[in-house]
Amino acid sequence: MTTPAKGLLPLLAQLKSCPAREQGLTRKELIATWNSFKEINLEHGDEITPAMMAGLVLFDEEQFAQLLNEAERSQLTALAKLALERFTEKSNPPNKLGKAIAAALKESI
Repeated sequence: MTTPAKGLLPLLAQLKSCPAREQGLTRKELIATWNSFKEINLEHGDEITPAMMAGLVLFDEEQFAQLLNEAERSQLTALAKLALERFTEKSNPPNKLGKAIAAALKESI
């Protein structure tokens, strides 16, 4: 039996997973910033920055990670993970209105 309520079930799933349209950070901005970061050229006199060193410590566990002790590396890793989580939330935030509509529709079914 096909009812109008069953036809709404796919819409419920879409509304629950739909990201908000007002985004604070986008993948495009990430790529643009990453490309700017990659343009730094130490061989042509550009300075080593703390951001570069943090990236090297996190990326190269054999050599640059040795610059920090275990506790310091753990803190840096935790902060980097937190930043990644926040970027993920900001670049694909939950659509609160969509979730509210989905919940209301689910209750009425």
